[in-house]
Amino acid sequence: MAKPLLIVLSVVLLLLNFTNKDFNNSAYYTPPYNNMEKYDPTIGHINNLDKMEQYVDATAQQQGVQVGSIDYVVEMEDAIEKRFYHGFSHLTTGENWIAALGEKCFGFGLSCKVLPNDIMEHGNAACSQQSMVMMELLKRKNISYRKVGFPHHFALEVMINGAWYYFDPNMEPTMTAEQRKEASWKHSADNLKPYYDAKRFNDLDYKFGVNQMVTIGNVNEKQATNAKMFQSATGVLSKILWLAPLCFVAFGFRRKKTGVARPDKIGPLNNMQSYFRAFRLQKA
Repeated sequence: MAKPLLIVLSVVLLLLNFTNKDFNNSAYYTPPYNNMEKYDPTIGHINNLDKMEQYVDATAQQQGVQVGSIDYVVEMEDAIEKRFYHGFSHLTTGENWIAALGEKCFGFGLSCKVLPNDIMEHGNAACSQQSMVMMELLKRKNISYRKVGFPHHFALEVMINGAWYYFDPNMEPTMTAEQRKEASWKHSADNLKPYYDAKRFNDLDYKFGVNQMVTIGNVNEKQATNAKMFQSATGVLSKILWLAPLCFVAFGFRRKKTGVARPDKIGPLNNMQSYFRAFRLQKA
């Protein structure tokens, strides 16, 4: 009875790799587009970092903007704002069914995409995901960045001409270059709230906290390293785990076919024992 069940289990695990189910695509984590963001579906063909970099460079060139300037980074932020609307993008069962089912059962964001090129495959991305895409683009241009953390939000600062400037492609604040400077808002979350659209966000106190200083990350720090390791390992395991039940089937079949050797068939050691037993009988 166990053998058929193991074969069925193997088939099920294999077929999961050919499905495209997003178990974590809920209205809370991935709400529909609200028509209030800058999202532009006509640029959805920009589905990897190379294309996004080319798009930003082309736009900057048309505007006569120099790479590495504050205006260039603003163009980059604007491109990300147009490319995504808010909402977590997740791994599907076909990409990594262990992570997909793991988040469905246990939460902890186990299937939230953390590799920028994977995020670029979607039209939606959360605050951390949009910031990670922007960080990767900045890294390609040798522009330094660091994380800006709030109680329930994620943004970044960018080093330009020796000063740190604030950027938030997800919540799209309206800020001048001077207002973006660290010296202007002084890492106080409350100082940033006036730059956000109150019609869109009635939960700024929840996202940003009250009377709180933001958390600043290390310069050019790699983001979500543990999540990347988990998703990389489980991604491989998802593709090969269907072989495990078959191995049990093959091992059990081999043991059954081989059987257990009788005491008189276990080779030289048994022959030696028989010899000494016969010798003791003769002496007796």
